[in-house]
Amino acid sequence: MSANEKKLADFILENPSLIRDYSSQQIAGSVGVSQSSVVKFSQKMGYKGFTDLKLAIHETVVKQESNVAVLNGRRASRGAGVSLKNRLFQAKSDAISGATDLNDDESLRVAARAIESSSRVQLVGSGGAYSVARESALKLMSIGKPVIADADAEVQMLGVATLTRGDCLILISASGQSAHLSRLAQVAKKAGAIIITVTNQSANPLAALADIRLYSVSDGSASDMPNVVAATSQQHVIDLVFYTLAQSDKRSQDSMTRGRSAADLSKVK
Repeated sequence: MSANEKKLADFILENPSLIRDYSSQQIAGSVGVSQSSVVKFSQKMGYKGFTDLKLAIHETVVKQESNVAVLNGRRASRGAGVSLKNRLFQAKSDAISGATDLNDDESLRVAARAIESSSRVQLVGSGGAYSVARESALKLMSIGKPVIADADAEVQMLGVATLTRGDCLILISASGQSAHLSRLAQVAKKAGAIIITVTNQSANPLAALADIRLYSVSDGSASDMPNVVAATSQQHVIDLVFYTLAQSDKRSQDSMTRGRSAADLSKVK
């Protein structure tokens, strides 16, 4: 390493829990190097940039502090005699905890503002994430947002093809490797729509196309609760954005109130 790279490495090793809250400019100022040195250092470590590096560092910090395997939602130690319901509860708790730690408040606010200002929102989930997309669409409808969420790939592409500047596309994928979702993102980007992705925090093709990146916990191949961890984590991320939006927007609160009233009336015989 060069002298500047050693300074950066020492600073990171001495302050790992603080790195998530630093921008590349802030860490450069703290260490006494240029911002470009921070970016080059991150790339030398094998990451696309400082954002990817600090997410990887934060993941490690979370694992060490909470003893939670963030990438696959498993506790590091589980007794053989633990009941199924307790293992399921623990897996879901770990998924929610991991998703909460991976997304800072500012990222959630930026995503909420993007949805709030959008004329129309389309949600697409790959594989098991479709149920998350559908549930999330219902929540957004409850605050008056025009929303599209369909399971058919052709209908998804037709919907994306009509998006324009001022619309928003939300793509949900555990791995971020879906070729279909990447094609949707490319079409939406060309049209000028805002793209929000919910993927795991590893560098992936889908997140690379996003304007706003949110992160969920992957269930991992070793998880003994297949699909449960990923879906729980993805839904929690969307819920964080939804309630950030609902709490900050008076119109959204009024729409939720009207929606609850309509639901109550529908139950009256």
